[in-house]
Amino acid sequence: MKRDYDSWAESTLKKAQDAQDLRALREVFYQLGDRWEWDQATGAWLSSGDPMDAVAFILRLPGFQPNKERYIVYAVMAYSKGFTDQFDHLGDKERIIIEHDLNDNTMLCWSTTGHGAMDLVPTDLSSYGGLEDALQSNFLVAQPGDHALRIEVPPSGNLANTLLQHLWTVAGGNKSYTVKGIEILSASDIEESLDFKFYRYAQAVIELERLWIELKGGTVSKALEAVVDQIPAHIEDRNRETLRRIEGLLHILWFRPPKTQLDVIRRVYDELQTEPTPTEVQNKLLSPLGELSYSLNDVMEKAQYLKWKSVIDQKRFSESDVFQGLSLSRMAKEAFAVALDDILREHTLSYIGYPERGTAMDKALRIVFGIIVLPARLISAFMGSVVNTIAKLIGRFRGQETSSELDSVSEETTGEIPPQL
Repeated sequence: MKRDYDSWAESTLKKAQDAQDLRALREVFYQLGDRWEWDQATGAWLSSGDPMDAVAFILRLPGFQPNKERYIVYAVMAYSKGFTDQFDHLGDKERIIIEHDLNDNTMLCWSTTGHGAMDLVPTDLSSYGGLEDALQSNFLVAQPGDHALRIEVPPSGNLANTLLQHLWTVAGGNKSYTVKGIEILSASDIEESLDFKFYRYAQAVIELERLWIELKGGTVSKALEAVVDQIPAHIEDRNRETLRRIEGLLHILWFRPPKTQLDVIRRVYDELQTEPTPTEVQNKLLSPLGELSYSLNDVMEKAQYLKWKSVIDQKRFSESDVFQGLSLSRMAKEAFAVALDDILREHTLSYIGYPERGTAMDKALRIVFGIIVLPARLISAFMGSVVNTIAKLIGRFRGQETSSELDSVSEETTGEIPPQL
């Protein structure tokens, strides 16, 4: 992987050096694509960092109920799939989802089962004093091939949780793990120090969906009343068309990365804002659409600025006022900057923190992975144990054969040449 990265870096620099003018240089950047900063940043860890380097950050999101909040703990790893000895590509971003009920202080955690799918059964973290206490008291486990991140809690009085935890330990096989403390950027650090308001954007999406559901139900009722009240048909048609457009927009908001959403949001907002005679439904939608446009634009600008600063002004980036008051290493700052932008480019809102809003395929995969991953890992661990046991027995048998041969040679030698004093 180190050789591949060095080769990629060398060829990239040569392309830039061979450019004859700015137009040719721009073509080089177009060919590199949007991921080149991520590849460069994670690849740099191979040269200057520890192979097990990782950082983490927490995004705070609203729950679907007013009394609930969600915390998305992202682990960003220099190598893919964790802290052991098998890696297949540079960089990996995996997460767990923790939902906190503010009324009764219940905390439930969904680990990633595999390939981004969340567990079907959550782990109860309510016995801990809070999110920080839960993270400091437990392990985050990443293992090659899983595309997953799992929280590992010590055995408790809960028989079901203890049994499940033991099964996951067995499923881990006979690999040796490295325990390592990693730097973490808390939700308050991100929201207050870096002024990155992802919570506001997610809240705007949820509020727009709630209003759409409310208006959709009200429109159906008014359509039935129109027969008596003689409401003009064109008003009802405009309302239905507007709500259909909002339904399409919501699909984009849940199932496309935030990076691709802003132009669509602005187009819908501008169309409603320039409507000469807006209906009551259209008027009600203007304010939440405006909030959605502003909050997403703010999130994207902050993420792009951090990434631009880390790439263009790399020498002074770690001393930037942006990180004032945060005790993070230079690597952690650079990793956070490029990972945050990468997540906004690749991960959808449903993937990041709302698996119940996933597509039918996403939900089906979650069920499949939730059912087969643990048994498959247990079978794999068992087969690995059998193979290792057989290998040891064969080695021991061969060792005994060799020992017998040596004894035989020793006896023959003793018979031919008497020992000398």
